[in-house]
Amino acid sequence: MKKKNSKMELKKKVYLGTFVLATTILLSSCSSTNNFKDKQQVKEDPYNITLKESRTNVKINIISTTSKIADKKERHYQYTDESENNYLAGMPIILDKGKEATIKVSNKSSTTTNVHWHGLSIPNNQDGPDITLNNKGEKTFKITPKESGTFWVHSHYRPVETQVTKGMYAPIIIRTETDKKYDLDEVMMLGDIQESNEQNSMMAGMNMDDMDMSGSASITDTINGKKIASNLKIEGGQIGKLRFINASANNFKTIKFPFKVRVIAKDGYNLEQAYETQNFNIAPGQRLDVEVVLTGKESKTYTIKDGNAKVKLIYKGNDKSKAISPFIPLKADNLEKYVSDKAPDISMKLTEEMEMNGSEMKMREMINGEVFPNTETFNVKVGQVYKVQFENADKMAGMSHPMHIHGAHFQIISKNGHPTNDTTWYDTYPMDQGIKTDIAIKFDEPGVWMVHCHILNHEDNGMMTSFTAK
Repeated sequence: MKKKNSKMELKKKVYLGTFVLATTILLSSCSSTNNFKDKQQVKEDPYNITLKESRTNVKINIISTTSKIADKKERHYQYTDESENNYLAGMPIILDKGKEATIKVSNKSSTTTNVHWHGLSIPNNQDGPDITLNNKGEKTFKITPKESGTFWVHSHYRPVETQVTKGMYAPIIIRTETDKKYDLDEVMMLGDIQESNEQNSMMAGMNMDDMDMSGSASITDTINGKKIASNLKIEGGQIGKLRFINASANNFKTIKFPFKVRVIAKDGYNLEQAYETQNFNIAPGQRLDVEVVLTGKESKTYTIKDGNAKVKLIYKGNDKSKAISPFIPLKADNLEKYVSDKAPDISMKLTEEMEMNGSEMKMREMINGEVFPNTETFNVKVGQVYKVQFENADKMAGMSHPMHIHGAHFQIISKNGHPTNDTTWYDTYPMDQGIKTDIAIKFDEPGVWMVHCHILNHEDNGMMTSFTAK
């Protein structure tokens, strides 16, 4: 991607100026139900889940509050419980695979909202986009996780960008006995703060780590709600798991390590084959789990970075041998065999355009030339495998559209007609500009399931439709 171009400069001047007003109005209506003082310190890292117990009864309070985030006071929301912990990036919800959990969500902010259980395979009536929570509204969800891994919950109330940007989210960790074999198990919620919501909107979909941001609004990346996250600790002979969740409303994230890590899972599902890397990109809404194993007698302090956010890993050296990974590869059905030799059953063309509305200019983000709620709903049969083609025909600024599908995972089977040989299961995947990406998908639960760009500014501007599974 080019660092600067005339199209991006144009977007800086005109992209969604009216959205700032909406954001201001929304935040001014928030009540401060819990004001954390600067002197308050979290005694332990709430995102280190190594020794935390799984639960079958969970209570989530949605509050509006003011906290010190990235060295400045920020008015924001939290998904929290009634403890004294300051869950800047949402209270970790820890469940067991196969065990029913009762989750009671109470809206104690003055803002109307809802919840979406991102990535979970659950009955349609337990997914929350159609369940409105007004002030003092409550809803009890019954969830029996079918899969284990890293997921998250977040607001899906439009404008979604505003609520997610301001903290309406939390990690969901679904465990098995295998997870207990890790010496360190840490959630890494990736977010960001920007001085101008207008600037945040116009830069939506850009990888900020690869761009020259001089002269534009400053972006502060955060890990677990902080510019500098709580220290991690590991010793020689131990093995750790880091669970990365991109909770940014609009921005891709680039994670950089000073050593190699082993990628074992994406979007909550284990890979068929793990691989090593020192850095990776992660799109809004995506998750990625890695293993950390270090050896050697020399103690060191390493720094893991996401843009200008960082977390230190303190390594205590010894002469113990390398830990054995408890990772179990996923051997699942490859959907490609059902649809590889057929034309797409469903096609979605992704485009955007600028539109004059009186004296103002706004963006239209479209699927097949229409904006939600005027987009076509696609009818599918439960249990049948479908080939769906996403064509990113967006001509503006080289943007990728990370498309998220509720209620099902899918596999990438080809790009521009060339097989990918990718057996990974995704619920969110970046559709790159100029590429026709074919996926294979099967719905196991009936209902209306949304599909939308997880650059939430794009979703709010119309890039959303649905599958109706019967």
